[in-house]
Amino acid sequence: MVHQWCPSYPTGNGAVERLPNDPAGFSVEGVELATSFARYTVIRRVRQEAQYGVRAARAIRANQPDVALLSNIPLISLFITTAMLRRRRIPFVFWQQDVYSAAIRAAAARRLGKLGELVGAIASWVESRVARRSALVVPIDSSFTTVLRSWGVAEDRIHVVPNWAPIDELPSRPKDNAWAASHGLSGRAAIVYTGTLGLKHDPSLLADAAAALPDRSVVVVSQGMGRELLEKAKVEQHLDNLELFDFQPYQDLPDIMGAADVLVALLEPHASVYSVPSKVLTYLCAGRPIVAVIPPENTVARIVLEHDAGRLVAPGDHRGLIETLEALLDDDDLRDDLGANARKYAEATFDVETIGARFEQILALATSDGRALTNG
Repeated sequence: MVHQWCPSYPTGNGAVERLPNDPAGFSVEGVELATSFARYTVIRRVRQEAQYGVRAARAIRANQPDVALLSNIPLISLFITTAMLRRRRIPFVFWQQDVYSAAIRAAAARRLGKLGELVGAIASWVESRVARRSALVVPIDSSFTTVLRSWGVAEDRIHVVPNWAPIDELPSRPKDNAWAASHGLSGRAAIVYTGTLGLKHDPSLLADAAAALPDRSVVVVSQGMGRELLEKAKVEQHLDNLELFDFQPYQDLPDIMGAADVLVALLEPHASVYSVPSKVLTYLCAGRPIVAVIPPENTVARIVLEHDAGRLVAPGDHRGLIETLEALLDDDDLRDDLGANARKYAEATFDVETIGARFEQILALATSDGRALTNG
């Protein structure tokens, strides 16, 4: 088994090297471009996605797999990769983390108006074709199945597997830990956000929280467009308590979350219909209360609410976010209770052996299904 990933894509990464307990025969390979992905420069991004699609397909074919499990690949890259795999008659499973074309449609419509609708329609055609040509599709949320069925994906080819976090790699850590000490956070009340800040997020909420709570540290571990907006706000508004860090090594993530009194997650309403933010699942492992600025109908928002793991705030409600943060920071017992509930949910739900067995069944079915290379 080979896990391939792209070092050229600027984002926080999980474990992208062999770990001591990994089984024999498992390896990790980077499929890299000459330069970092230009995430928000359209023409260059399209060219890079095409290049990556070719390189990814060649890397997969070089390993001669019985089946390829494809996930978190940009849409143009995914289309090219799957086309090249089909030519070599290598079946693939589409592990659908988002409805990518819906995200593209929403972003293009906001930027380009009517032309954006055309861009969105093309993206939908591309993703639907990938889905139909997949041996099986594994969406992470049952809400995606309506879209898949509308694309003509047969019901028996859809296998929903909710996402999880690797709880064995994410222990609940004390607040005063090595990472906190090395970054000057020991003994300080901290509100922490870690992860991407892109078109699905409103970083101004974090800047406003820092402005309203000057005696509390607002710690953001991120890179890219949203981080740049926060750097500007930090200077213009003199937000000395807004502390910005680049993506950190994966092994530091438990300590980063452990340094938090409260963890914050963001998702804009237009993104909630196609995205299930996995960072909330990671946060649950930390044993800290979560403030989710996420529409209540989203799956992770329901988890936080139903399992009393934190508090929900309506997207765009800046005052509501500040009041919620203040209430939690002023109540040690409440934070402890909510954090314990979060960790309890993670321990009860994120059973990697059960999930792994489910994927083994799915991959075995994909290789044995005679229709795998005749779809679409």
